[in-house]
Amino acid sequence: MNTIDRRRFLSFIAAGIATPFIVTVTADQAQAGLISPDAPLSKDSARVFSLSVSSGDPTPTGVMLWTRIDPSAYRQGQALIVQVAHDVEFRQLAFESLVEAPHIKPSRDYTVSLDLDGYLEPDIRYYYRFIYNNTVSRTARCRTAPPYGAELEHLKLALLTCQDYTNGYYGVMAQIAADDSIDFVLHLGDFIYETAGDPRFQSLPFEDRKIILPSDGLVALDLDDYRHLYRTYRSDPLLQQAMEQHTFIITRDDHETVNDAYWDYERHTLGAPDHPYTLDPAFGNDPALLNQLMLDSQQAWLEYIPARVEVNADSTDPHRYLKYYRRVQLGNLVDLFMLDGRTYRTGHPCGEGDFFERYLPYGCSNWRSDQQTLLGADQRDWLLNGIIGSSARWKLLGNQTYMGSLGIKLKNGKLPINVDAWDGFDYERNMINNEVALNKIENFVVVTGDLHTYIASHIKKDYDKRSIFDFDNYLGVEFMTPSVTSAGLFDLIGAATPQGEQQLVAQAVTNTAVRTTNPHIRYFNTTQNGYSTIEFSDRHCDWKAYIVDKNINRGDQAIKLTRHYRKYTTFPWLVTQAALVY
Repeated sequence: MNTIDRRRFLSFIAAGIATPFIVTVTADQAQAGLISPDAPLSKDSARVFSLSVSSGDPTPTGVMLWTRIDPSAYRQGQALIVQVAHDVEFRQLAFESLVEAPHIKPSRDYTVSLDLDGYLEPDIRYYYRFIYNNTVSRTARCRTAPPYGAELEHLKLALLTCQDYTNGYYGVMAQIAADDSIDFVLHLGDFIYETAGDPRFQSLPFEDRKIILPSDGLVALDLDDYRHLYRTYRSDPLLQQAMEQHTFIITRDDHETVNDAYWDYERHTLGAPDHPYTLDPAFGNDPALLNQLMLDSQQAWLEYIPARVEVNADSTDPHRYLKYYRRVQLGNLVDLFMLDGRTYRTGHPCGEGDFFERYLPYGCSNWRSDQQTLLGADQRDWLLNGIIGSSARWKLLGNQTYMGSLGIKLKNGKLPINVDAWDGFDYERNMINNEVALNKIENFVVVTGDLHTYIASHIKKDYDKRSIFDFDNYLGVEFMTPSVTSAGLFDLIGAATPQGEQQLVAQAVTNTAVRTTNPHIRYFNTTQNGYSTIEFSDRHCDWKAYIVDKNINRGDQAIKLTRHYRKYTTFPWLVTQAALVY
């Protein structure tokens, strides 16, 4: 270990997000037992670091680092050491610091998030670890971003979404952990599900994956429930492996709070159409309860996700407490805009019921209204200004819900399948598409989660124009990564469909039916689980979709590359590449 005069302290704000500053560690502090450089280190990491470690949100000079001290190993007054090194033996330390004991506390569920921005070097894969009470965590890897504007030849991102713990095993994570060609991992939301046995989303086929919430209900009701869910999910060994081996960039979707969440502007509170606080008369649809529920979900996310976001810890307004949409610049090759599609959106345009309202809203046209917003004005302006002003080769949106048009054919036109997605916000979608077209934004790519489906599609200015030779109508491409474990689209919508109508839904979401009505969609598969990757170069980007069986709980199972599409910078269409079986 380095000599005492090279040690540095970190301090961070109450919300758990690091705001580092340098303080010289004195010999007196070392003698007080805060640092024991010569003491033998215990390797019993699971006892102290039971949820292991992880990293997130790279910059050219840093990353976010995360860990949690198990309450059984917590010692009041005990500091935490963090080390970052160039080598796995930690002989060439790049950074070393101390987290003072007051920052490790029950009020943050013993979690620690540290922001090392400004302390590391660009485009390097480092090793890191934590030490607490002379016990060392598992060694993990993190990666800093390339310098801003630096010329890159290649960048590979893994794409994840919708990892319902109760609905399957995380074999996907083992595949990602073992893939050293991945530069960063994008998680597009639904890192947890707020439900623990809700038949709308969970069939509970796996006895060892059941969850019992502290409240003993089916849906998270408070901070304790949300924390329990994050602890359960992060206890999975395969998820830990993936997060130890790669730096993640994570956004939120609805299930981090409640299903189909939105903001109720009339009552200035969370809109939660399926939550007991809304539906159960005992809770009276109380806006104060719903507001606190959203704050609780935000706090738990902050505690358990390493993300560089803006926090106003003193605010009781969820709009001001957390702003997590953000920009991650990856050299001159990729400008990534991670969106927040839940906090600022208006309610569903066609009502809060399932069949014929949120799904298959027959007879409703309000989804075209200019009063509907998914992003909110501030975020929309931030996004448009960002992509218009970007000089990166590829402009990439990390987006939760399908941005393209997805519907079924009727005699008088096309009916959207799901107005919880961008189809419910058609006016704002058209506004963004028109700006992309007007400003001639090239190499526009959207990656999406939420719908538990593989989709590869073109983004069009006007989806009703079907000519493949109308090149000006092609704006970019969108790739939806499938769920890791969560039920497919038919199961999701079918569970909310009245008896006798399931056959209609089944017919509507077959690959043939979808592509007939939605010819901009090149590939549609809602029956399998897995993940995908997207690789960028100067001339093209490649999307590869993999199938991984969620019923197998091990890390060495076979995976299948089911589709591979390439988008050239000089060609408007997606080009199919040969798929191989691994």
